[in-house]
Amino acid sequence: MSPLGTGSAPVIIVNPLGGALQHYTTGLAASIAAAGARVSVEHVPEPSVVGGGGIGWVRRYVRALWAARRLARRSGARVVVTWPVVGHLDRLLLHVLFGPRVRSALVVHDPRPLVRARGYGRLSRWIGNRGRLVEVLAHSRTAVDVLVEACPGLVPVLLPHPIVPRGASARSRTDAGRPVVRVLGQYKPDRDLDLLVGVGLRFRGTHSLEVVGRRWPPIDGWAVTDEFVSEGRLDHLIATADVVIVPYTRFFQSGIAIRSLELGTPAVGPAESSMADLYPDARYLGGASVASWCAAIDAAASAEPDDVLALAADADRRCRAAWAEWLGTAAA
Repeated sequence: MSPLGTGSAPVIIVNPLGGALQHYTTGLAASIAAAGARVSVEHVPEPSVVGGGGIGWVRRYVRALWAARRLARRSGARVVVTWPVVGHLDRLLLHVLFGPRVRSALVVHDPRPLVRARGYGRLSRWIGNRGRLVEVLAHSRTAVDVLVEACPGLVPVLLPHPIVPRGASARSRTDAGRPVVRVLGQYKPDRDLDLLVGVGLRFRGTHSLEVVGRRWPPIDGWAVTDEFVSEGRLDHLIATADVVIVPYTRFFQSGIAIRSLELGTPAVGPAESSMADLYPDARYLGGASVASWCAAIDAAASAEPDDVLALAADADRRCRAAWAEWLGTAAA
């Protein structure tokens, strides 16, 4: 576990998805440190990173929580867990391990998981509600609403998704000057394939349309590459795109959209989603029609990277202020 460093109001971050959420956790630590807190981070690698099965992962997770408990009791730190390993059951687990002596919080990104996950059924939610000492944090109003509906009596805290501006993108229109439009990340059932087909028909021959990620089926009008994308390659694919689109029928927040904003590449997504929090107007947001998405893609393709980075900087300021208020209120 990394040292707490200098500052006040210590916070221990336990990240059970040491691979998948490493970038997120780095941004979270930066936001918390900007609030004046001393930050310690413990990454727990998931099976896809180190191999093995789910049981070993849970054991590593519990060991990390136990170490956080010891350090928190000595230092007076609070603990923030960035992902529920066993869904709502984590709430009871944290409640039992930390008790009233250690303030703890659990970030719930997907209260209605987009892929199969344990611990989100009715019984698990009922058991999780016994963990009343644990604060539940969410990054979108939609996620808060789902949590409130699913877990009577729960009062989640809405805090912005961390964002860390990282510099202007290196856009490269290598294909006869055609804007490069990319979809990144693995396929999930809630991806909007009909939308992508419609965009492909509209922009075939005028835009370079690419999908890169695992398990995607062929899509008319799009060049699909079925492969795992490493962290470094993901940044490169974002930075060299003119537009990144997030084609979901439903989702709670998009790490791809956040990373795109950080790199100065505009992301286009559904108007009725958390992406509306990233932009001051609806220029880069798609509605119910394919035409509205195409208009948003065209607007995004003409955006200047510095203007997008200005939006990222503004989102970063709002994020840091919100987390500072949360930490200050909790300490009062």
